[in-house]
Amino acid sequence: MFETIEKAVKQLQAAQNKLVETLDMAAIEALVIVFELMLGQDDDEWATLSATNQASILADIQAADFDGMTPELKRQVLQLLLVATMREDGLQANYQVTPDAIGMWVGFVVEQFVAEGEPVKVTDLTVGSGNLLATVAQVLGQQKNEMTASGVENDDTMLTIASGMAALLGLDWQLTLADAVADQPAVNQDVVIADLPVGYYPSTVPTDFTTQADEGMTYVHHLLIEQAIKALRPGGLAALIVPANLFESEQAANILKYLQGSDVFFQALLQFPEKLFTNEKAAKAILVLQRAGGDAVQATPVMLARTPELTNVAENKNFVSEITAWMTANSLRHA
Repeated sequence: MFETIEKAVKQLQAAQNKLVETLDMAAIEALVIVFELMLGQDDDEWATLSATNQASILADIQAADFDGMTPELKRQVLQLLLVATMREDGLQANYQVTPDAIGMWVGFVVEQFVAEGEPVKVTDLTVGSGNLLATVAQVLGQQKNEMTASGVENDDTMLTIASGMAALLGLDWQLTLADAVADQPAVNQDVVIADLPVGYYPSTVPTDFTTQADEGMTYVHHLLIEQAIKALRPGGLAALIVPANLFESEQAANILKYLQGSDVFFQALLQFPEKLFTNEKAAKAILVLQRAGGDAVQATPVMLARTPELTNVAENKNFVSEITAWMTANSLRHA
């Protein structure tokens, strides 16, 4: 399996690198063309290449044997390609791919919440490259859920990448180029996921946000937490990747006040091992929230925990059992 993935990644990177060199473009732009070629689509810049260069690049893509892979192997290949591309172009942290070590835990929480075989509406407020949404789609697909998926992104290049990923994985997503704070991206969703960007919201905050800072600029991840709840149906679940120090910043009082309101239940905060992050300030956690209404109840106690090291199989098995039992006891598990 690993040999198959490695071969595919190397071949597709070879095609990508040839495009970078011959067309003098960024790696992310070259990856867009690689995706288009894999999907049999036309591209104006590709048409300017010589027949010899085109044949060489197409030979690399064909040698990857991508079409012959399982959906899971395809997703892993695309994820590795994206990670390498982000590193090559030196893109900022908010554009980085959500790693499986985090995304699979989001998928697990969502999978437990959604009844097996039931249709489910899922939206990603900050879809980025699409890897997190693809991870959740893969997990739900294993339990035969018919998933209606949508995503919002404010960067057109990243949205193009996400669209390409969905097409290459045979997934039908409704993707929108928009500012997820200024524009309500979806309503009445069963599940909202997002790997939230960290930083200040650069525009004027709409007046109906209670998480808005009293003075100065507001953290965008605070606003998107509130927007996630607005996008849910009553009783719907949000699994959001947030900074591990969410409740320690200078604006922590604002988000805490919001989470104590009548519209939302703060159900869990799952921290990740520090070793997972090269920089302590970049550490993340999963914030699990539920919109009030429906059959939702406030979990008692709130789950505050740290996931085990990836290599500790026994501890991970125990942790899964612990979360499953907690979700069952608090009417959060419907699998």
